[in-house]
Amino acid sequence: MKSGKTLSLSYFSFENWRWLFCPSKTALIFAFRTILASYIALAIALWMEMDSPRWAIMSVWVVAQNSSRGEILSKAYWVILGNIVGIIAVFAIMASFPQQSLLFEVIVALWVALCCWFASCTRHFLSFGWSMAGFSCAIVLFASVNDPNTTFMMAMSRGSYFILGIFVENLIARLFEVNLHHYAHQKLNKDLRTAVEGALASIIHIIEGKNWEVAQSDQILTSIIALNHNVEFREIELKGTGHTGDHARATLSSISALLVKAMGFSIHLREMKGKTLQFYQILPHTKSLISSVLMGLKEGNNPKDLLLSINALRWECRQKVSDSFYKCAGNIKVIDNQYTQRALNDRILYQSLREILAELETTLLELSKSQDIKKQDNFKFAVKFPPDYKRAARNAIRAFVTITVGCLLWEITGWHNASVFLAFLCMGCSRFCVFDNISVACIGWFKGICIAILSAFFFNMIIMPWITVYEVLCMVLIVPLGIGALAMCTPKYAPIAGGYMFFFCYLLGFSNSGRVDEISFFNDSLALFLSGLVALIAYQIVFPYHQRKLKRQMRQKLLHGLHNLANTRKSPLPREWINFVSGTFSILMNQLGISKNSGMASNYRHGSMAVMLIGINIIRLRAMIEHDIITEDIRNILRVVLRRVAKFQGQKAKYGQHARTVMIAHRAIARFRQRETTEKNLAVRMEISVAISALILMTYALDKNAPFLRVKSHNMLFY
Repeated sequence: MKSGKTLSLSYFSFENWRWLFCPSKTALIFAFRTILASYIALAIALWMEMDSPRWAIMSVWVVAQNSSRGEILSKAYWVILGNIVGIIAVFAIMASFPQQSLLFEVIVALWVALCCWFASCTRHFLSFGWSMAGFSCAIVLFASVNDPNTTFMMAMSRGSYFILGIFVENLIARLFEVNLHHYAHQKLNKDLRTAVEGALASIIHIIEGKNWEVAQSDQILTSIIALNHNVEFREIELKGTGHTGDHARATLSSISALLVKAMGFSIHLREMKGKTLQFYQILPHTKSLISSVLMGLKEGNNPKDLLLSINALRWECRQKVSDSFYKCAGNIKVIDNQYTQRALNDRILYQSLREILAELETTLLELSKSQDIKKQDNFKFAVKFPPDYKRAARNAIRAFVTITVGCLLWEITGWHNASVFLAFLCMGCSRFCVFDNISVACIGWFKGICIAILSAFFFNMIIMPWITVYEVLCMVLIVPLGIGALAMCTPKYAPIAGGYMFFFCYLLGFSNSGRVDEISFFNDSLALFLSGLVALIAYQIVFPYHQRKLKRQMRQKLLHGLHNLANTRKSPLPREWINFVSGTFSILMNQLGISKNSGMASNYRHGSMAVMLIGINIIRLRAMIEHDIITEDIRNILRVVLRRVAKFQGQKAKYGQHARTVMIAHRAIARFRQRETTEKNLAVRMEISVAISALILMTYALDKNAPFLRVKSHNMLFY
């Protein structure tokens, strides 16, 4: 009782309703411009005496986005393209099955399922475009199902409404964007500089002796994926300024690599503490240098001006590695004592620090190029995120089953208003696949429908009969539209607000000839309510979302990724592996709706970073095997380690294959340390030290993250 009372009190607290009573400036601007655009679109539709003006105002709210101008333009582009694809599908399906009702319904369900599959395999608003292709086709088909001869005019009508709404919304949004080009470039530079400064601060903490977890390297790395998403939209805003977006993506990729190398450096420092000769003498100078670089960035200096000192320190590290090799080679008396191992540790640490400095140089160079909007080059840099085909298959099957059940209900009952029910059922299924957390989207959609029905009931029964002038209608609608617009700016209520705004405008049924009569309102309300209810029930039954299953699936996906790294003939690029791991973690957090600062998020972030580190070093070892520098016996040892990793399956037992994998890696390190002291070929010795460095990181990550990597193996296609 006490917890329930606390919950109810917190629900009615001011903080919970701050979005409504004390909205932000951006939320107010979004609400004002979107309401203005919807009024203009509705006025044009009424003035042109279109058959269903409500679709004009509905299309404005479909494309409305409280975000950057680039996101709005991208969404508008893909919505229009998706609408065109959907209309083409309308003609093909209706022409093929004008009288075969069963085949017609199955093909519509298959088309929507196919669009859901493509939407789940793509990113950003391309995903929304495929969703649009699915539900725009279904809406037109079911609207004209009683009279196929009207299909063409219905398709042209609905397509015109969407184009009108998108055009008006973009026109009004453009009026509120002053000096967009300058603002976009300024915002992009600020985001990139903030990311670089965060990485440098993390490296300074690591040099001071703190762990990479304390230095928050993992949090910075996982936040870079969000910046990568935004670069695409900034690039649209900066159209005509060369390859600024490509250089920005290259900068973020270099920051990711820099943080991974810094994490490895932190582990090396911890594992070799007290086992070195003179490496720690260079750390104060390194800290001072990176601090000066950080200060220079904060003061707005050109990143290119900071490269000279970094390059000098990098070559100093390289020289110390060379000096250590020749010193040990020239002094045969120290071959078998502890001095040799300490010198080897020094070389590993110097090499690790040199790699950090080299990556920092690349980062600052790309940052400098991204700031020069006048630079014209042919540079291209793409960041690819592999699609999740299992998730896409689940979404497609969910949509197909749900729509098929809806069509079956229509065939059984013969309900005359079932076309509205099926049209919006298809719309819901198409939109759900765009969200990472389909459960939240489905529940929010149903809540939005219920709120829209209640609100529209009040307006249709009490307010609308008294309105005869368009200006009065606009004044009356400010309150419901304003509340919905502000709710769309609040992530917590955005799924609810999206459904509410769309269906509230639909149920009001704006028309030149009169208002919606009571019978039509109740029939449409029942159809909408049942469409949301059937979708909610179906999505809770067909592949329901469970946190435990999602977490296990994510760990299995990362583990299979490690297997593929050790098995496949062609190794991916390190940045591709980093993007894969960070993207998988980000999607899991979005699906579970968990704060990135929670304990569980921290544990999974650390586990993901461990998998990332293991994978990077697997790629490194495979590159060594493929090159002709090392001898065949060294290659064989590395192949044994990689074969062990490729066959590793997480076990429930405390000790099992995981422990054997770590043990084999430790034995390989011991053999390489012994071999390094007797090898006469300098190039081979350098490669052996690199192999030791990589194996140390792999064994540490495997050993310290055993609970995360011990996951049961399941052969099920789904979960």
